[in-house]
Amino acid sequence: MYQQPRPQQLERSLSQKKRDQAAARKAFSNAWQVGLFNAPCGNPGYCCYAFFCGSCAAYGQRKLQMGPAWPSQYTCCNGGTCVSGRCGERSNPELCLACEVCCCFPSAMATTRFMIQDEQRVMNTQCDNCLIGFMLCTQQLALCLRCIAMISNNPDIETLADAVDCLADLTYASVCACMLTQQQIQIQYRDSRARGGVVPGAMQAPTPPTMQPGARSGPRVVQPIAVQPAQAQTTYVYTQPPPRPAPPIVHHHAPPPPPAQSDPYGRGGKPTTYYPDV
Repeated sequence: MYQQPRPQQLERSLSQKKRDQAAARKAFSNAWQVGLFNAPCGNPGYCCYAFFCGSCAAYGQRKLQMGPAWPSQYTCCNGGTCVSGRCGERSNPELCLACEVCCCFPSAMATTRFMIQDEQRVMNTQCDNCLIGFMLCTQQLALCLRCIAMISNNPDIETLADAVDCLADLTYASVCACMLTQQQIQIQYRDSRARGGVVPGAMQAPTPPTMQPGARSGPRVVQPIAVQPAQAQTTYVYTQPPPRPAPPIVHHHAPPPPPAQSDPYGRGGKPTTYYPDV
């Protein structure tokens, strides 16, 4: 009988799945078409659109990334949360995706990024990780200062918390816009390769080495290759051995009877008693 997994087991399985996926992404060797720092120059119009309306950009980007799999295979955060698959994605996927990008915008954007990385085996650069880490650090620092200001009621700490919070929001908006632009360029690159007949993520055959001009002077001498004559192949044919001769038949005869003794006295061969003369 099927037993529904407990919440602790489900949470443990999700965390283990995330750790496995994070470890697998470290082995990816492909690079983004545009770095995170240079993404605004790659598509300035889309970067401005993502800066002022990030939720709308994330909404359209998820549908563009899924392609033909939308909406049949859509789940909230791509199955990365404990409520994924239980929010009515099958009945109304448009509404569920809209709620995801509005209420959980960081998770929605990160989910699309992970989907792109897993599909095209793309790895972040050191610069990308540095910018994303700086954004997260400013968010945590702003939260800590805000809590300290609420507890201490110190106006100086309150002012510092407001300044760090403004810096964190500005960093968050700019980095998220750059991330969405970088992901959009990567999706467009995948679609252009698909239209050209190249399967995304497929391994290409290595290019055969070519001789560089001027690398070798003089005519090329081709060494003849001695071809050994083919040896006649010996065929072994199995022949059945001749039949063994049958053993001779020996007839066993009864031994002849002993010769009859002569009766010198003519008494029918009966023994007689001999009385010698006195």
